[in-house]
Amino acid sequence: MSLEAIIAIAQYQWCKWTPRLHAAQEEISQLQQDRLHAFRTELEPYIYHYLIEQYGLRLNAVWDSYTPPLKSDKAYVLVERRAHPNYPFLLKMMAWAAPHLSVYLVCSDENFEFIKAILGDKIEHFNIIVAYSGEVDRDQGRAEYNELMTDASFYEQIDAEFMVTMQMDVFLRRKLTDDLFCGDYWGAPWGWRSHRAGGGGATIRRVQKMIEVCKANRSDPLVPCIDCEDSWMSDRIQDFPSLDFRRAHIMESMPAEDPIIVHQFWTFLNNYHIQDRVRFTENMKRILTIHL
Repeated sequence: MSLEAIIAIAQYQWCKWTPRLHAAQEEISQLQQDRLHAFRTELEPYIYHYLIEQYGLRLNAVWDSYTPPLKSDKAYVLVERRAHPNYPFLLKMMAWAAPHLSVYLVCSDENFEFIKAILGDKIEHFNIIVAYSGEVDRDQGRAEYNELMTDASFYEQIDAEFMVTMQMDVFLRRKLTDDLFCGDYWGAPWGWRSHRAGGGGATIRRVQKMIEVCKANRSDPLVPCIDCEDSWMSDRIQDFPSLDFRRAHIMESMPAEDPIIVHQFWTFLNNYHIQDRVRFTENMKRILTIHL
């Protein structure tokens, strides 16, 4: 998969959807959402194919000698109930970016064997939590994820001071640095709510604070959490780093020059000068560079 092919697909989707935004005002919001969804679904596989082709062999070498500690003061936490195709590559990026972090893999009875097959004889070095059962549709899966991430009993299973959450549509460009682990909770800033702590596919969380917030605001875990968990948490947190710090370290909807962690930037390509092919190509090369 070449970078040129990714750029061509992105520009095709842009040209396909942008003229439709001249429709009646009441239709524009839905069309914008449809365009974001098209960017996400069309480009994600190509982005990861490109990254695997560029960096897969070197990350495989890292993985071969990798054994994370079962316990540390900082931990990776992956919550994923599907046998997701990005899972092995994300684990290898994590191994390279911060091998000293313990790892918690939160899964279902549906993908437990899949994870065992990926880990092989390394499995004894990972903390595995089977939190889900059965196969569910997208809406129920999202609801159960939000409920898990706002449940104090979940965080009580994480034996660490800080945790960094990772979703399957995240990649790591640089090694994790100690200054990331600050505040009570934060993630990529949202362009539409930049004054809040943010969130998304990668977040930094102080474990004890998560327990306190969940107990204070959702003491009964049987009561549904109707909000997205990152928005729910962001509304209840006061201690988080500045906008400039968050934007520089974890990137999503707000472009950054040299972020450590990237989540789903391809969903927000309208922020990346997509109509200027030269500038867009330069931005894509920069963002898709992993500093191995």
